[in-house]
Amino acid sequence: MFTEWVAVPWAEGDLNSTQLEILPLCVIMIMGPQILTAIFLITSGETVRNSVAMLLGVAIAASLELVAWYYAGSAVGIKPHPDAGPSTSDHVVAALLALLAVRVWVHRGKAEVPKWMRALQEAEPKRAFALGFVLILLMPGDIAATITAVNHLHTADLAAADGWPLVAGTLLLMSLPLLAYLAFGRRAREAMPEIRAWLTTHSWLVNLVVIAYFIFQLAT
Repeated sequence: MFTEWVAVPWAEGDLNSTQLEILPLCVIMIMGPQILTAIFLITSGETVRNSVAMLLGVAIAASLELVAWYYAGSAVGIKPHPDAGPSTSDHVVAALLALLAVRVWVHRGKAEVPKWMRALQEAEPKRAFALGFVLILLMPGDIAATITAVNHLHTADLAAADGWPLVAGTLLLMSLPLLAYLAFGRRAREAMPEIRAWLTTHSWLVNLVVIAYFIFQLAT
């Protein structure tokens, strides 16, 4: 199982159509507390060490999540037919997501940063690693995105290793705050609070985009 995963085909050429369909899911993987955590760590006392530790946790969690759901699907014989239309359960889930979208819209002006996230400015690498791991492995949005990616892989008869764009893309997006810090130094560090504030106050918009994407996936 894991030997197949380790043999990631980085050098086999361009991404195939299924892997291109997986790439947008990377945005869903990092939206919310995930990217906010990466931004908060840029203003922490040990910026680079904390950020690298967090990214290590992200890489391990995303890889484990992809492999676990892929083989869980294989074990129970889940293999969507490429030409099959939306099922009744798909329509039910889509309706529930639509109701959730309404709730997000109604409460759009009440977003605030959790208290535990404010404490990240005093975080240490061990805690940063744990947060990177847990926020990717256990967040509902990440689980849904990973299952969607796995469904694409099973439909196209691809191996778990072919899902590497989900892991690589997630890791790249989560590393953007650190890359900005390494490139621009103090200026990037000073800009992070404003970016963080914008993402916090506009989290409802991000959630609506994510929900709309999943409704589209279920409907098609």
